[in-house]
Amino acid sequence: MKAFDVRALYEKYCRKESDNRYDCEADCRTYEIIPASEAELTAFRANCIARNVPEEAMEELLAYYRQNNNFLNDFFCDDIGIFEWWDDCRQLWLGILDTDVFRFCADSGKYTIGDGGNVSYGKAYEFDTLEQMLEAHFQRI
Repeated sequence: MKAFDVRALYEKYCRKESDNRYDCEADCRTYEIIPASEAELTAFRANCIARNVPEEAMEELLAYYRQNNNFLNDFFCDDIGIFEWWDDCRQLWLGILDTDVFRFCADSGKYTIGDGGNVSYGKAYEFDTLEQMLEAHFQRI
């Protein structure tokens, strides 16, 4: 799987303030894009392997974290909180923004936008790729 260009995605939807800072009018937030360190990536990989996270999802997320070590300013890749719901419902909680929860759900193989009690707000909020989920967020579906 070819990794998408995270910086290009932010530049498409946000105003560039500096080399690593983007002001996004769509969600009224400013984001910094800073790659994860090798130690952080190794920790994420180890956590995924220990929990049997599907390899395709692990690789897609690693490709993202190599470019940007947070998800919408939430959860660095070595944050164990990402895996808090794995044992109970096989979900990676990638980040939370306002009341929206961004997840990877292993049972469906989808990236989703929902809330604390719902995996997604409906089929329109379920995506095959991380890039599609981020695009939807910035487009404010």
